[in-house]
Amino acid sequence: MTLTQYHVDPVTGFVPPVPLPSQLPEAFARWDDLVPDLSALIRSRRLRGVLRGLPVLDIAPLVSEGERERALLLLTHFANAYVWGGDESDLRLPAPVAVPLCTLATQMGRPPIAHYATTTLTNWRLLDPAQPLSVDNARTIVRFLGGVDEDWFFIASMGVELAGAPLLPVVADAVGQSREGSDAELAASLEVFVAGMGAVQAALERVRLWCDPATYYLRVRPFVSGWPQPGVIYEGVSEEPQRFIGGSAAQSALLQLFDAMLGVHHADHPAGGYLRTVRGFMPPPHRAFVEDTERDTRVRERVQHGSAALQAAYNDALARIVAFRDAHMRLAHDYIMAPSASGRDTLGTGGTALDQFLGGARRSTTDARV
Repeated sequence: MTLTQYHVDPVTGFVPPVPLPSQLPEAFARWDDLVPDLSALIRSRRLRGVLRGLPVLDIAPLVSEGERERALLLLTHFANAYVWGGDESDLRLPAPVAVPLCTLATQMGRPPIAHYATTTLTNWRLLDPAQPLSVDNARTIVRFLGGVDEDWFFIASMGVELAGAPLLPVVADAVGQSREGSDAELAASLEVFVAGMGAVQAALERVRLWCDPATYYLRVRPFVSGWPQPGVIYEGVSEEPQRFIGGSAAQSALLQLFDAMLGVHHADHPAGGYLRTVRGFMPPPHRAFVEDTERDTRVRERVQHGSAALQAAYNDALARIVAFRDAHMRLAHDYIMAPSASGRDTLGTGGTALDQFLGGARRSTTDARV
């Protein structure tokens, strides 16, 4: 198992090691030109007319991976901004957005809606190109309504990925040692994993620094929500409405990879079925990393028949995952449950009942103790 085959960078992990191109080829200048004014066009209720007036462009000239990722980034944001950027949702996405978006999304193995990879993994540029990527040296490329709260929410989410990056080779090593190494070697890998999880949780907590819960709930969350019933019609592609869940941190490969390595099994209800569904929103190489790890790991089997030291290291690793999920539950409460006031709209952007999903994932992790 080599990380490069899964498009994993040794420093940035699931985040690309270099920013996307700052613009697309000249033929796509109309798309690039919309980016600086997107929030103003939403605010003035002019965006839908502008998007309907664009030409339907052929994506064939987009050949490099960076160009294709930027195009997908822009088009998924245009799609969500179109659907949600009015007094009421508009469930007919016009062909100038729908046709290239669906073509590109199909080719790239992603859904034609804003999702975690396009809002978080690739949606950044460096403030100082001479300095390395960090949450303090990055800002988002595309924003819906804009402002520090929206910008920081997605940059801080990327920060969780960066904090988890050093653990990805540890996961690969642990899987290999679970098949060929000694109990002591496997325990040592798990101890490194435990030591690194503190930084991942600390990065999650940093969301609070510059993102106000009420602002997130009212001005950010609506734009990354999934399609409502009966779904969105992608004009020029199909007249059959399509439904997709909204962008969610559950679409990150990071925690699913950790679960896979440790052999944590989530029952279909309330967490397992959803977690398997959202793998379809991951970039295919990242999804393959999770699924190959799930297939190849023998960590839990080794622990069940291993030394006391190995079992202790494994339980410590589970405890760190539980602590992370507890922190995630607190964020969900503060950023969704509490601002909802009435309690009527407390589903996550992925469409799940948060208390059931997050609580179920936590229970599965706790139940895995040996």
